[in-house]
Amino acid sequence: MSERGSFVTNYFYCEKCFDSASEVLLRSEKHLCSTVIPSWEAGGRSLPIIAGKLGGLYFGEEIHLAEELARQMAPLLCHDAALAVIPDNGEPSVIRISGGEVKVAPLE
Repeated sequence: MSERGSFVTNYFYCEKCFDSASEVLLRSEKHLCSTVIPSWEAGGRSLPIIAGKLGGLYFGEEIHLAEELARQMAPLLCHDAALAVIPDNGEPSVIRISGGEVKVAPLE
């Protein structure tokens, strides 16, 4: 059985960090499909937030995939970042990227 979940990043205030996160997260593949959150104003600029779906083949794979994506982002970011991951099954988690380190913690 396949597993599905969703994720959302924090709001990026740094354009370089947003561009770096976009390079890693903005894809349309079988296990990852994401988008930038549109503005709530008609014709406004998109918000610097990325959200999407994650898929996997085993319980908890959504968290493992998001952690791997965070590891790819870590060396590219100049500021701290976070991804909230909500799997179909299992506990939601927050993945924090700080100083090049990646830490996964249950959502509290």
